[in-house]
Amino acid sequence: MPDLTAKQMGDLQGLLQRLCPSLAAALSEQIHSEVAFDLLDVRTVSLTELLARSEAVLQTLFTVTHPESSEGVFLIPEETARLFVDMMQGMSGGDPADPLSDSEVDIISAGMSGLVRGFSMGFGEFTGDHYEVESSSTHIGALTVPPVFALDGSAIEVQFAVTLPDALPLVLTGLFTNSLMIEAGAAEDGVSSAGGAHLTEDDVAAMFSQVAGDDFGMPEAHAPTLGGNTGLSGPFGEMPARSSDLQPQRGLEMILDIPLDVTVELGRVRMLIRDVLELSTGSVIELDRVAGEPVDLLVNGRLVAKGEVVVIEDNFGIRITEIVSPAERVAGIGRGDRR
Repeated sequence: MPDLTAKQMGDLQGLLQRLCPSLAAALSEQIHSEVAFDLLDVRTVSLTELLARSEAVLQTLFTVTHPESSEGVFLIPEETARLFVDMMQGMSGGDPADPLSDSEVDIISAGMSGLVRGFSMGFGEFTGDHYEVESSSTHIGALTVPPVFALDGSAIEVQFAVTLPDALPLVLTGLFTNSLMIEAGAAEDGVSSAGGAHLTEDDVAAMFSQVAGDDFGMPEAHAPTLGGNTGLSGPFGEMPARSSDLQPQRGLEMILDIPLDVTVELGRVRMLIRDVLELSTGSVIELDRVAGEPVDLLVNGRLVAKGEVVVIEDNFGIRITEIVSPAERVAGIGRGDRR
């Protein structure tokens, strides 16, 4: 994935500066206080630098679709999150040294989701396209790097100064994919950037041309893991370079220690609000899954395998019966496929 040129960076800086009022309006609505946004800095940051960040921060990982998925992260220090939570609850601000409770993280999560929606709507307004928020999740901890950043080998880091009434400016950081920012810069300049800005299925096939599909899996004790709103596992090793500007050590082996959320899904159903409100003890919900059909194994919301439910002593487990191919898993990251 190419880095931004000087002209693309200039176009992007102009777009992000124009986006500040939309972000300010979105955050003002969430914390019930008028705030102002100003662009501080835009730069390319390497995957190595991102993985080296070990300090705990409050982070909101999100996925927007347009029409392909693109991931991003908003980061704020925990003491800033404390201030936002207090303002959302109508308080003047507590001791920034107090750690946030789970309930307070839930409160700030709702506020950050509103900020993500403001970003998506403002971004679409100025580029002339429609961006929709596909998912958003907030937690506190060391930076979780979305897998798509690993495919790029870098990300675009944007820093905003957030000014609150009677307070010094705070810093809110955003991390975005190169493809989203290149596309936005081209939209700002009135030029389509479709010529090669996105990871294609041919690119994915080339990455794995020397990897045997059936030998891709490995015992779970040694399975690599990735972070973010997407999931992927397998011994990737070093990916072949696709252009002369790629640096060594940018393969997926650099992020093998990042944790993932693994979910087994029995089935789904869509219900009306009135039907949900009528649920009571003993109610039966019919799922969209035939009895005996394999269940889905999802990693950060992405389908990676199917299996059958087993009982291990007193716990449920899943025996894998089908693995999604490695190329399809990585292609799913580029396309934003969830199932």
